[in-house]
Amino acid sequence: MYTFLKLYCKVALRFFYKKWQVHHLQPVPTGAVIFVANHQNAFLDAILISCSTTRNPYFIARAGVFKNKTVNHLLRSIRMIPIYRFRDGYETLKNNEAAFADYIDLLRNDEAILIFAEGNHDERWHLRNFQKGFSKLAFAAAESTHVSIVPVGLQYDAHSALGSRVLVTFGVPIEVPVIPPTKNLRVAYTELIKRVQDAVKSSILHLDAENYEHQLNYLQVNRTYKSDLAEQLKSDQKLINELARGNSSFQPEISTEELKRRPLYFYNYANHALARFLIHSLLKNFVKDPQFIGSIKFAAGMFVVPACYVFQSTAIYLLTNSILIATTYLISLPLSFKYLRKAH
Repeated sequence: MYTFLKLYCKVALRFFYKKWQVHHLQPVPTGAVIFVANHQNAFLDAILISCSTTRNPYFIARAGVFKNKTVNHLLRSIRMIPIYRFRDGYETLKNNEAAFADYIDLLRNDEAILIFAEGNHDERWHLRNFQKGFSKLAFAAAESTHVSIVPVGLQYDAHSALGSRVLVTFGVPIEVPVIPPTKNLRVAYTELIKRVQDAVKSSILHLDAENYEHQLNYLQVNRTYKSDLAEQLKSDQKLINELARGNSSFQPEISTEELKRRPLYFYNYANHALARFLIHSLLKNFVKDPQFIGSIKFAAGMFVVPACYVFQSTAIYLLTNSILIATTYLISLPLSFKYLRKAH
């Protein structure tokens, strides 16, 4: 199931995003790896990271979602493993010792684990302080096996918009040393956390929490479009750094609506109206947390869009009684969609 879903998600991501770019500062190592990433877009973050590497990481998720036996079996089959927190009930915290031992066993078997060290998601372009859980796991596992931490930066152009762009950056691996007996554990944890956090921060656009709205508005007005997302990130970081230094001389870039005047745009827009209506209805009626919009939109689209393609093509066949016309129409739907994503 994991292999099938990963393959299907890779295909779906190519349609959901206009551009999905993976950037490696260095290759991801073999052996035991802990991916440590920023967390801005609910479960879509985990899907993107998994689909951007040949490694098949286990995902640490809050224990509350594992309560149902059927759901528990399903989640574990796609490599999700629980972590118990105080909000899951004080009595569940005793399970963390066994869970922690399971994580170490996975690393001893040269598996990969993905951890969102901020603890929860926040869609702002802002990296929050890392919690110490990943550092404790890394040092504990390093006592019996070689462990590498790979910093991962997720940079979204827009968190919930269909047809946006996303950059996934895998940073330089950090080798986890064995803590000398003479070294204070708290100091060792703090040093590793800072090193990893700095590496992740350099791979994303980080806006100050205190001046967030001001910096965001300035960025949106003065941003220069780059086709390469790694260059886009550098350009955006430079822009914010210039603002912080008091240089605000950048001029806004003029956009155009040329694409919307193309006939193919209207063809694509009309033929995806049903899928768009169904997905927006789902979001409006069932999604209360705005930070889940992008993730739910992606997950729903994986099933709703193909179903609408089949439904609409069947209707065309019933109207024309021609398999050739219906098949041609069916093929045209994803092709027109992808063409416009690349053209815009």
